[in-house]
Amino acid sequence: MKPVKLTIFPKLVITFLIVIIPIDALSLFMNVSGERIVRNELLASSASNVHFYLSALETEIERIMQLEREYISSDDDFKKAGVIPESMDDYERVETIRRIENKLSILKSSSPYIQEIKIYFPKLGHTILSGGLGEDTIPKEELDEIVHHAQHSASPLTYWNGRLFLGMVYPAPGNNMDFALEVELSLPLLKKSLAQMANNAASDTILINEKENWTVSGKQEHAILTDIMDFLRNTSAAGPQSGQQRMKLENEQYLLYYERSSMLGLTLVHYVPEKEATGVLNRYRTWYWILVLLSLGVVLLFSYWIFRLIHQPMRRLVGALRKVGEGNLTLRLHHRSRDEFQDVYHQFNTMVSRIQTLIDEVFEQKLRSQRSEMKQLQSQINPHFLYNSLFILLTLIKQQRLSHAEELVKHMGNYFRFITRNGEDEIRLDQEIQHAKAYAGIQSVRFPSIEVIWRGFPAASSELVVPRLILQPLIENAYLHGLEGKDGRGTLLVEAHAGDNRLEVVIEDDGDGLEDAVIDKLSAELRAAQDKNEWTGIFNVHRRLQLKFGSEYGLKVKRGALGGLAVSMTIPLPEEEHDV
Repeated sequence: MKPVKLTIFPKLVITFLIVIIPIDALSLFMNVSGERIVRNELLASSASNVHFYLSALETEIERIMQLEREYISSDDDFKKAGVIPESMDDYERVETIRRIENKLSILKSSSPYIQEIKIYFPKLGHTILSGGLGEDTIPKEELDEIVHHAQHSASPLTYWNGRLFLGMVYPAPGNNMDFALEVELSLPLLKKSLAQMANNAASDTILINEKENWTVSGKQEHAILTDIMDFLRNTSAAGPQSGQQRMKLENEQYLLYYERSSMLGLTLVHYVPEKEATGVLNRYRTWYWILVLLSLGVVLLFSYWIFRLIHQPMRRLVGALRKVGEGNLTLRLHHRSRDEFQDVYHQFNTMVSRIQTLIDEVFEQKLRSQRSEMKQLQSQINPHFLYNSLFILLTLIKQQRLSHAEELVKHMGNYFRFITRNGEDEIRLDQEIQHAKAYAGIQSVRFPSIEVIWRGFPAASSELVVPRLILQPLIENAYLHGLEGKDGRGTLLVEAHAGDNRLEVVIEDDGDGLEDAVIDKLSAELRAAQDKNEWTGIFNVHRRLQLKFGSEYGLKVKRGALGGLAVSMTIPLPEEEHDV
């Protein structure tokens, strides 16, 4: 059976589905798990808030009651004012009242929930407030409520006429009461703290005393409060001290969290609409399935778009590569869209251009090497240089300076043997240095006042392979343009520096009269050397170095430290020569 050939489009669809289906499945699993975790965290957070607030309220009330008990049971001023012995004079009575006022002020400032403190002494006939003397007595209805609450209620809190206070009678409720203490709590502050637990308009937090049928709400009273009270009464007998309940109140589902305080005799209730608590999770689940369907549609559209985007440019590229393989290096591709194929086509055009350039450079390098050798032979073996050297040799012989004549003959022999022999276009650097030294030796005989200094050439760099005749033209240039016309002594420095994977050779003279404009012009001509038609002197050397090693190498000129022209030649070091 012949295998089915799949085109790019079905392959793209299958590939995207293979990738996206496991991701969608994993996302579904994570979404369900996350939804369950978030739901539980929301429930636990609300229950934790209820427990934290109720515990804080219990702690605060217990602390206030503890201070009340300490004053009542151990304070002598309270006992004196309650009994008021006949032996107490007016001064002592006033001082006792003043000390009680101070103690009540301290008790009031100990908690932000305390709004006012009253203590009534029947035998004194006055009520003392935390801020001074008050009315003659506590209203009978209020005092009766405190006494009745102390006898019959398990809760220390008394709610009367829209006020909430902690009441205490000493020594015990009855006709022989010494004094009655009333600590009124701030209902506005209590309601504000309850309202802070509700984070939206439909939720609320309520303190409920279902036995005495009074409530303190963070917001306005709601009609659903009756249903909540009924629920708490039905669960108060044998129900748990805390819990949560899903209830339908006024045709809407609510989540109700509650916790009872046996110490306060109250129940703290927090309720929130279920759609507000978990509605975000439901929306996320809906959006998830919408995104799954959209992703499948996008896979199909995207696969088809990529197919159309790739197929036609690929056919053009394959056809162009076939023509290049047949030898057509003039072919260029153009792509209108600014996408990856524009870069591919650009690289293709660059590659073809580079191939053409390499072919041209190989041909050019060979041609210029031949022309360079011919030019050097023509320029170096010229009658003027040869005749000058021979006349100097003749003069040395006549003067019986045979050692100098022998040295000159040796330099001339080495020099002319190097430039006239048929050899390779490339030689070792040490051979090039020896030829340059031979030329400098001949010139030293002609110009004995010029000192030639060679230094800094690393021994390992002698094995570098370089184009022929790259040093001697630079030294010749220094003599011709910098040193021949110099009065007095002169210096020619040839120095090498190795570092940063390259070798730099500097030929520097101390010639006079060099202007900055000349240096700038020469630098500009070196930068444009590839456009010159005539290749002589340092331009020849510069271009051959670039053809050999690349455009970042070659020659640069500047004013040297000696005051004359400094020509810097840079060539790369092999990898194994990095530590030379």
